[in-house]
Amino acid sequence: MTESQPLLDVSGLSIRVAGANRPLVDDVSFTLNSGETLCIVGESGCGKSLTALALMGLLDGTPLRIEGGTAMFQETDLLSASQSTLRSLRGDRIAMIFQEPMTSLNPALRIGDQIAEAVREHRGVSHEAGRARALEMLERVRIPAAESRLDEYPHQLSGGMRQRVMIAMALANDPALLIADEPTTALDVTIQAQILDLMRNLGRETGAAQIMITHDLGVVAEMADKVAVMYAGRIVEAGSTEQIFDDPQHPYTLGLMSSMPSLSGKSQRLVTIPGTVPSPQDMPIGCRFAARCPFADAACDAPPPLVDLNDGHRVACWHAPIENAGIAPGWKETA
Repeated sequence: MTESQPLLDVSGLSIRVAGANRPLVDDVSFTLNSGETLCIVGESGCGKSLTALALMGLLDGTPLRIEGGTAMFQETDLLSASQSTLRSLRGDRIAMIFQEPMTSLNPALRIGDQIAEAVREHRGVSHEAGRARALEMLERVRIPAAESRLDEYPHQLSGGMRQRVMIAMALANDPALLIADEPTTALDVTIQAQILDLMRNLGRETGAAQIMITHDLGVVAEMADKVAVMYAGRIVEAGSTEQIFDDPQHPYTLGLMSSMPSLSGKSQRLVTIPGTVPSPQDMPIGCRFAARCPFADAACDAPPPLVDLNDGHRVACWHAPIENAGIAPGWKETA
């Protein structure tokens, strides 16, 4: 990888499940440079987590299969690499923080052993060196009384501390790429803020690139350098955080922004996007958002390409650019 090449270059990723007439993840493309944070945002079922699992090589043994595309990471295509190659990368150069730490941590193993296992596997160090690294990582993620926590089990820790353990495990081998799937969903607001602050600081310290999967636009605004908005398996808008928040151009993004409450103190009404996400067994041929979109017309019977509007701001909509973007006409405002 040269300085001009991205750390991760995903192109045309498509994932299909048996029985679906269209891919669940369809032609997803993005790039990520070292030190950058990309937030992939969208509602549940849009394909965010499937994209992450495909990059980690964790779709084997499921009804899902990768139908096409490449994901070049440091000269290795993650989508076509052998399982032995992926095993050598996972937990080392690429790491993942899963959504629910209680189901991701082994309940029968002590915390210190779970962190040290990845270090011993990829670095070939002794048991003592692995334990020392585990202690170092617990201290790094600011777990109090870290040495005593090494010999505790996951059920003895709070939700926030379990999530910190997951972060410690993911960062133990100084990965170049960290993928976090809804890392704060199960936590209360105060702990969420602490975890996000921790991840942001650790990212700056280590220089690791991060992909953060979320449906929370507040998290996106706080963490992202770049944003990709997904709907029904496709990226419908992508750009810098400023571009997406200051000038949203896809009707779905407009709906998401209009449904956010303001902290300004002014009375307002929120927008409700009508309809529901299409079923995986009955995806439309054209624009997948058309049935819910107030701008939809006959042009939307064909799938819109993801095109560059300006300076890397990409939108998949036949009606973009939308002038004076705001609350889309025809959408219902609710109290």
